[in-house]
Amino acid sequence: MLSRWTVGSGSYNPASMKTLLFFLAAVGFSLPFAAAYDVSGAKPIEKLDEEVAKVKASKKLICIVYTGSDESCPNCADAAEAGVKAVRGVAECVVIKEVQLKDAAITGKLTPAVNKVLSTQSRMAWVSFSVFDPDMNTLIATIGRMELQKDKKAVKEFTEKIKAAKAELK
Repeated sequence: MLSRWTVGSGSYNPASMKTLLFFLAAVGFSLPFAAAYDVSGAKPIEKLDEEVAKVKASKKLICIVYTGSDESCPNCADAAEAGVKAVRGVAECVVIKEVQLKDAAITGKLTPAVNKVLSTQSRMAWVSFSVFDPDMNTLIATIGRMELQKDKKAVKEFTEKIKAAKAELK
């Protein structure tokens, strides 16, 4: 079989070539439809009020997870997984997508502190975790994709900072 594809062998199999072209076309066609990554356990921004009530009752913090418009970015997926691990047990997560930042009905319900953080987020392939007090008036810590992926020290500092803030809520 390999000899049929070897350069200069003089052999050519049209059936194999059709199969190869079909496979390449199928892969190329499916790339734009790659699955969006998920932020495990996070609720959509539309459930923010419920999550805020939950964190106040459970003495936890609230984490606003921002996701850029590239929902198939494998780097963002890895960073999101690391972020979920960092906030687990400390904060409830709510996801806001880049496109939702243009919706005044959504951003109008957010506090000035949250809107300030969201206004500085990177676009396209990005994910960040910003942890706030239960009233969402004070930013406790924020971490983005690059640190979540490559900087274990920054992740550790982020985790320690939010754990200390949660301990103060008791």
